[in-house]
Amino acid sequence: MIYKRAKVYWMDFSVHGQRVRKTTETSNRTLALQIEYKLKSEMLEGKIGIRKSPIFGEFLDEFLTWSNAQSSPPTYKRYCVSSKPIRSFFTGPLDRIDSGWVERFKVRRLEDCSPAGVNRDLAALKFMCNFAIRQGYINRNPVQGVKFLKEGPGNMRILSYEEERMYLLAANPLLRDVAVLILETGMRPGEVYTIERENVHVDYIFVPDGKSRFARRNIPLSERAKQILRSRKNTGPYLFPHRADRSKPMTEANRGHELTIQKLPFSCRIYDLRHTFGPGLL
Repeated sequence: MIYKRAKVYWMDFSVHGQRVRKTTETSNRTLALQIEYKLKSEMLEGKIGIRKSPIFGEFLDEFLTWSNAQSSPPTYKRYCVSSKPIRSFFTGPLDRIDSGWVERFKVRRLEDCSPAGVNRDLAALKFMCNFAIRQGYINRNPVQGVKFLKEGPGNMRILSYEEERMYLLAANPLLRDVAVLILETGMRPGEVYTIERENVHVDYIFVPDGKSRFARRNIPLSERAKQILRSRKNTGPYLFPHRADRSKPMTEANRGHELTIQKLPFSCRIYDLRHTFGPGLL
């Protein structure tokens, strides 16, 4: 069968249980039929074949192994979190997943989490399917064309000067250093955790990369920030090394933050310290 989409014809057929769905790369119907017939004939004669699409769960394991080796730790962690609901919903061969199935996942997932959470899972599934295309398992991304949910404005929390003072007094020394740098520079928590000694200069910190194209930047340092950086005298490439392997950066300070919040009459996230940075400049 051939059908037209986006001004060109696509073919969709099965040979020996293997489904082929791909573009003919032509807008001429006669030529498209010839291309489909030729491909189908060659597959029936065994001259060519396509890579068998794996069971989705097996593919997901392959993807996570690749992501663990190729992605940053926060990105890999994000994929691991999203993979749990995705794995439980999608079963059977990978190439059976279509846009309708993804739409049903979106509706079902909304029963368990916020629109923002659903969108994070959809984004993860879309990237997984792009990986599957590169591996030759599928020909098109079933998430393509699925509309993401509208998200709310989010929960922006700005600490008052008194709350900031109370937070720093209650924090342990490591968390206090992290918090001060976020408050003084506006850096993301992940950027602070991974500060490399070679990127710290007299009056600024160089951030080599990050979550957006604007993340690469030089950040001027206040005297308060300089004092913190000078106090980090540990050896190794990172100012905040991982406690189990000092050749790697720390990955989070959530435990220390949770213990700190338990001592305070208010609640906030570590990321809220970054929101607090802007108003402090006014």
